[in-house]
Amino acid sequence: MHPTGGIWIASDLWQHYLFTDDLDFLRRHAYPTLKEAAEFFLDYMIIDPKHGWLVTGPSVSPENAFVTPKGQGNCSEYMGPTCDIVLVRDLFNSCIEASQTLGVDADFRGKLETALAKLPPLRVGKHGQLMEWLEDFDEAMPNHRHTSHLIALYPSSQITPHMTPALAKAARVTIERRIGRPDWEDVEWSRGNLVAFFARLHDGDAARNHVLGLLREDTDADLLTYSRAGVAGAPENIFVIDGNGAGTAGIAEMLLQSHNGEIDLLPALPKAWPTGSVKGLKARGNVTVDIEWKDSRVTAFSLRSPNPKPVHVRINGETRMVTPDKNEQAGL
Repeated sequence: MHPTGGIWIASDLWQHYLFTDDLDFLRRHAYPTLKEAAEFFLDYMIIDPKHGWLVTGPSVSPENAFVTPKGQGNCSEYMGPTCDIVLVRDLFNSCIEASQTLGVDADFRGKLETALAKLPPLRVGKHGQLMEWLEDFDEAMPNHRHTSHLIALYPSSQITPHMTPALAKAARVTIERRIGRPDWEDVEWSRGNLVAFFARLHDGDAARNHVLGLLREDTDADLLTYSRAGVAGAPENIFVIDGNGAGTAGIAEMLLQSHNGEIDLLPALPKAWPTGSVKGLKARGNVTVDIEWKDSRVTAFSLRSPNPKPVHVRINGETRMVTPDKNEQAGL
């Protein structure tokens, strides 16, 4: 029971626009699909009588469950799980931004802005963790490989160390409570997620440790990743490409991040990579980025874009405005 799965799929259209800056794609493909999804959720969501928030449901937080407070066993469905709210908030925000960019649907944009104000906030639970459900339930499977509510940290950017430090701390508690269990369900994509999660938390050393864990524990001799035998009842290792894609994405996040209107160079560089270079990473806004560093500090970089416009760039802990160029390198 995961009604927001459609948002999860449609969000790729929005990300494609953010990375390419392709207005024709936004107008013809992305916005019409996102608008229909938003129209559905405006009709589908209801007001929770206890809190007065606009919520989805009943739905799940894939694929975990919680302990019912009256001792009636475990349950998976509840109103307004956190992963739903994160997806809906991103959907509404993307539609608002798209309609502003295209200069259309002002009345519809107003409805979305009103609904946004009624969504539940992200909250911290009794263990200091990011709450997974609308209530602070105990997890039925505290070792579970799924951390669906942490999409607020990655791939969304509703949680960041700079903008929401308390929630970033709560996200770390959630991660540590899961992987600290001796029976933690470590699989290839959950390990890849950890690379990206710790990159977003700006902890390069932890991110690198999980890159190594992915290679050592969840990757075969042919460098293809697998879900190991014994997890979710699997009788043997099962090839799953998710770890290859997720691990690669996490490494890219360690070196370059570009959300919330800022390009961040080397946001999660581990101590083991003090000197190096990277070329051809793509930032949102259709900006191609090259970086060189020494002694863990950026020494040179270049930003290239077919449609140059000023962007905020965080370099060695300081933010400056930089206008990309089509060919020239921007030095320090």
